[in-house]
Amino acid sequence: MNNTVDSPTFWDEKYRLGETEWDMKSATPVFVELLNSKKFIQPGKLLITGSGKGYDAIAAAKAGYDVTAVDFSFEAVFSSRKIAEQNAIKINFIVEDIFNLNQSFIETFDSVYDYTTFCSISPIRHEEYIKKISSLLKPGGKLIALLFPVEDKKDGPPFGIDPIEFYSIAKKYLKLELSSRRINSIKPRKGREVLQIYVR
Repeated sequence: MNNTVDSPTFWDEKYRLGETEWDMKSATPVFVELLNSKKFIQPGKLLITGSGKGYDAIAAAKAGYDVTAVDFSFEAVFSSRKIAEQNAIKINFIVEDIFNLNQSFIETFDSVYDYTTFCSISPIRHEEYIKKISSLLKPGGKLIALLFPVEDKKDGPPFGIDPIEFYSIAKKYLKLELSSRRINSIKPRKGREVLQIYVR
C-alpha cells in the first residue's frame, strides 16, 4: 500500500514510533466547552472523524452523545478502545477510511466533529472530504470544524488551512452558522485555530 498521508500505513507507522506530536493526551478544550454549553449542538448521534486516541470521543460520550469515532489507523483505534475501556465508556470505534464509509451511514449523524483531519489529508481531496461529511449529516445536522493550523503552510501534514478557502468549499454543501477566533485554544495553538460551525 502506498505510504502517503492518504494511507493508513503512514499513520500507523507514526503511532508505532510515537511520532504523534499532535496528541494532547486530553480532550480539546474548545470542543469540551461546546459539548457542555449545548448552545450549538445537542446530545445526539455524533461522528468524530480522524478520532486518534479518542480523547474527544470519550468527552462527548460522557456528555451524553451517541458517539461513532472513525480513524483508518488501526494503531490509533486500538489505543482509543483501550482508553475507553479504562474509562468504562461505550463508543462505536470504526477502523475505516472516512471516504469509504458505506451507504448505511448516509444522513445518519446530528453532528460531525473535525479537528486535525482536514489538515492531514491531501489538499486535492479537500472538497471530496467536505462533500462526504455533508452526505453523512442529517438535514439540519451540523459540522463542527476546529480549523488548525491556520497559517500559510504548503507542506504537511499538517497542511496549513485558510479559513476563507475552507468556507469557499464548505458553502457549496453547507451553510455557515459561526466563525470565530475567540476560542479557548491550548497555549501552543492560540491564534492558530478558528472554530467554524456549518448547518446542512
